[in-house]
Amino acid sequence: MSLFAELGRQAHASPHGAVSFWFAHYLCVAISDPVSASVVLRSSFDKWPITHFMRHLLGNGAVFGDEEIWRLRRKILNPIFSSKYHDNYVQVFERNNKIFMQELARAAGKGDFSMWGYFSSYAMDSAFDMSFGENLNAQRHPNHPFAVAFLDYFEECGVRICQPWLFSAAVYDLLPAGARQERRQRLMWDVVENLIHKKKQESKKRNEQNVVHVNTNIRSGEFKSFLDLLIEYSGGDAGYTDTELREELLMIILGATDTSATSACFAAVLLANHPPVQDKVYEEIQNMLGGSERPVSLADLASLKYLDAVVREAMRLYPPVPVFLRRCTKAVDLPSDITLPEGCEVMLNIWGIHRNPRHWGADADEFRPERFLSADAHQLAAFMPFGHGPRSCTGMRLALASLKLSLAEITRRYRLLPAAGYRYSAAEPLRVSFELLLKHVHDFKVQLEHRA
Repeated sequence: MSLFAELGRQAHASPHGAVSFWFAHYLCVAISDPVSASVVLRSSFDKWPITHFMRHLLGNGAVFGDEEIWRLRRKILNPIFSSKYHDNYVQVFERNNKIFMQELARAAGKGDFSMWGYFSSYAMDSAFDMSFGENLNAQRHPNHPFAVAFLDYFEECGVRICQPWLFSAAVYDLLPAGARQERRQRLMWDVVENLIHKKKQESKKRNEQNVVHVNTNIRSGEFKSFLDLLIEYSGGDAGYTDTELREELLMIILGATDTSATSACFAAVLLANHPPVQDKVYEEIQNMLGGSERPVSLADLASLKYLDAVVREAMRLYPPVPVFLRRCTKAVDLPSDITLPEGCEVMLNIWGIHRNPRHWGADADEFRPERFLSADAHQLAAFMPFGHGPRSCTGMRLALASLKLSLAEITRRYRLLPAAGYRYSAAEPLRVSFELLLKHVHDFKVQLEHRA
């Protein structure tokens, strides 16, 4: 992770906002200027070749697919993630959030513990529920085979991406790690393909009986899972194949699980180590609820402006994906007076962009949520944890809703306290590592204390 920080500092000192460096045998350009990064993200680029090994599990899922495939699939994903369906999805968050709070209560008052397992299980349950209308129940049963295989698979990917000698599939597939990944892939594919088959059989039966389907897994009204909507918007029986459905569903689960859990964990650690900020969040929630014991709802989130600023500031300082990797498919002229030639490997250093003092001020490395209460257009344009442009994350609004609902419930019930096992310094960033996603070296440890 120190590499990204150093590349960011060098780029900040450069008039072009960029520096070149070698990554294995790739000559790369690292960009820490948001204006140039925006041009790259809006131009014709493919993923770096080193990300292709993700296709072992995800195939041509929209994030990792080539540009032509991505354009076709994005047209189908856009309406699925529109506000039209947000109420349905948020009730999934609310239901799983109740279980989350019940499980979290076991850790309250018992000293240091890691938030990671709790947040990742909550995110996994919510993602699986939205994707299939089925309960994985990973929060109550964290050793569920699918959940374990999923988390272990991407942890192994994080190791591989940092070891260039493992990039070659011809080598990797012969190693024990390759065999482990093959078993995990098969397990996850089997689970997803069985659920796709089950859904199609149910749909066929309903059509034969000519009845209207109501998914009874969601108690309040009709609910359509991502699988239902992918089938519908891709053209029904003439639309996506089972393979294409599997690719997109696994891609959605990845986007809704690890990235959301990582962002929530960093926000929790920062709240624990900044009591005045936590007090402001708690006061805002109490003022909004007016003493009511009801859970925080989707409609409430618009009123929780300071909580929103806290979440965004946490994602600015600790973006779950600290770099985006692109390869130029044609030459691109950047506003900083440099030209990226065709075939050039480009690293968009989100860590560096989010800490660029030209846009965020001299206190760019400090946790100060208030900056998002008065952020100008240039700062908002420099905030890109979900990407930017046509290939930005389609589920951004849902991800933010999930984060804020869970953090609001935690803050109103508990006081987050720093872990006793390590010392935090507001003058220095949290110690982090890069394992496909950004991780806290101290495993997101905090303490919880019941509020009176």
